[in-house]
Amino acid sequence: MRLRRFFCLLAATLASALSAQDLPGLKVTFTAAGQSDVRTDRLLALYVPAGQAPTPFLPAGPFTAKWEGDLQSPMRGTFKLAVETSGQFKLSLNGQPLLDGAGIKTVQLNKGPNRLVAEIAGAAKGDTFARLSWASKDFPLEPVPPSILTHAADKDLDLAAQRREGRLLFAQMNCAACHADAARLPAKGSGMPEHGQNAPLLAELGTKFKAPVLADWIHAPHSIRPHSLMPKALTGPNSAQQAADLAAMLTQGATPKAGAIDLKLAPQGGELFANLGCIACHQRPDFEGKDAHDRVPMGHIADKWYPGSLVEYLQDPAKHYPATRMPHFRLEEEEATQLAAYLLLNSRQIKRQPIAGDAARGAALIVSAGCLNCHAGMPASTQPPLAKVLAAGDKGCLSADDKARATAPDFALEATQRAALKAFLATDLASLKQDTPAEYAERQIKNLNCVACHARDGAVSTWTKVDGEAKKLRDALPAQEHVEGEPVHDAPIPPLTWLGEKLRHDWMSKFIAGQIEYKPRPWLIARMPGFAHHADSLALGLNHQHGLPQKEADEPAGDAEKIANGEKLVGADGGFNCITCHAVGEQEATAVFEAPAINFAESAERLRKGYYHRWVLAPTRIDPDTKMPKYADPEGVTQLSEPYEGKGPDQFEAIRQYIKSVK
Repeated sequence: MRLRRFFCLLAATLASALSAQDLPGLKVTFTAAGQSDVRTDRLLALYVPAGQAPTPFLPAGPFTAKWEGDLQSPMRGTFKLAVETSGQFKLSLNGQPLLDGAGIKTVQLNKGPNRLVAEIAGAAKGDTFARLSWASKDFPLEPVPPSILTHAADKDLDLAAQRREGRLLFAQMNCAACHADAARLPAKGSGMPEHGQNAPLLAELGTKFKAPVLADWIHAPHSIRPHSLMPKALTGPNSAQQAADLAAMLTQGATPKAGAIDLKLAPQGGELFANLGCIACHQRPDFEGKDAHDRVPMGHIADKWYPGSLVEYLQDPAKHYPATRMPHFRLEEEEATQLAAYLLLNSRQIKRQPIAGDAARGAALIVSAGCLNCHAGMPASTQPPLAKVLAAGDKGCLSADDKARATAPDFALEATQRAALKAFLATDLASLKQDTPAEYAERQIKNLNCVACHARDGAVSTWTKVDGEAKKLRDALPAQEHVEGEPVHDAPIPPLTWLGEKLRHDWMSKFIAGQIEYKPRPWLIARMPGFAHHADSLALGLNHQHGLPQKEADEPAGDAEKIANGEKLVGADGGFNCITCHAVGEQEATAVFEAPAINFAESAERLRKGYYHRWVLAPTRIDPDTKMPKYADPEGVTQLSEPYEGKGPDQFEAIRQYIKSVK
């Protein structure tokens, strides 16, 4: 078993040993203008830019935040706790005051829970931030990891989480598209990013989708894709015919994209399905039964798509739906064709009984049924305004039964979702007019299913859990001997735990958007896809979750002496011989094993300064599975006495300044 998986399993074992009342993260209570809001944060860290609200449910202006929970120490011993903050910050440990403002203190931690309480007042001027770190004789200063921060079950937290779920559902279901209220709801394109997003454009549907499946989708979308945000909008005994009429109208006169696919390419496509991580989000097209990982089903693909259009879609999924969760893998046409061959060949053919549709009736229905409110952003014209909906109570969309729902769309809401929507609708809805980057990032990590491919906070990815399925798809092709420098099948995907602390916002935003042309980790068989619509706000939110600003402070020009020392330190003669594995700009690595490590010039534009120093001092603290050697002892002293008398932080800073100078 690989070392990372061992540590993930160990973390899971420790988590299972905690009390049932021990939940991940800390409780944070925010207070502003006489109002309070609570949420759970995975770290004791905060960043609120000047003039912005601390949470969507509170106004901008002066605020306080209070963290409460336990630090679950793996052992009894002496540690250091350190705080970086913008000012008025207090920290207590096990009931005793510890820090008032920024600083560092030596403390005794008990094995198991140690009570943490911290408070901060918003800065009178400038941004408000706080970050809590710890250190011991065995490891240097690092952020207190989320895997050891817990809080007890709390009714207020449950209610606040319910309101947040309802707020997200209100936005994602596009409730405001039908139920307008200019006084209470933000203008389209403002406020909460998910609010007001159009559903997929209806253009070219007939060139992509086959009419019988399109009719079945319109008639009962949740029977094809559970959890879909698309409602069953048609009701009554004639609904199947109406769905067929709409499908006829949407496909009328369309010419399917030409292009046959050689299904003999299916094995290569299956390998791509495994290696790109498609299998982490989607069931295999031949999958039957209940999926323990709740992946999106794919069994209907052959019934739904014309082959040429499927290839085109796989190359640009966001073309007609910018907010799609489906990522852009920058597939070559050959790759998209192979993947389409695998999906089409292995899909389960479903016997359908198509109903002849009338396009003229469908043209009238597409307006009266309100389809264009969501799909084209047309103003609501036939549905009751929001105020009337709120006064109606459990009728319409919020009803649990068909009779009370009457002609309203059926979103197949679960009881918990209806309760969440009601809890949110009981608020003044002002939270829709603003958002906070940290909460947006947390929502999108779930919405985009980032943990399908990436481990986070000690929990393994879905991809890891379905490795057996992926291996079968890879084994369908003849085994090939690994070529030096080519990607490695079982190389682990980087975890998400420290991403916001690790990457500079400008680079991370481009990387998430799929706009970085090079591959930082050439040894990975996987390929980071693009989520262009979400990238900038997601990157900013990840930085804020770690208590960090969007942009680091400008640095002076590099020191010539340090740059020269850094160049020597990365070399083989009197240095750490980093160039064995790492290229430096156009200078290639000297003795690559399996595949080259990250190019140092790329590291300079990717990494934040604080994370860089934490990484080089103790890389296995961050990634137990890394091949990066540890060059410094717990006191930060390296085996090289010169330069800087063996002081690791000074030597590593010289290396950083050197690699920043490399073009």
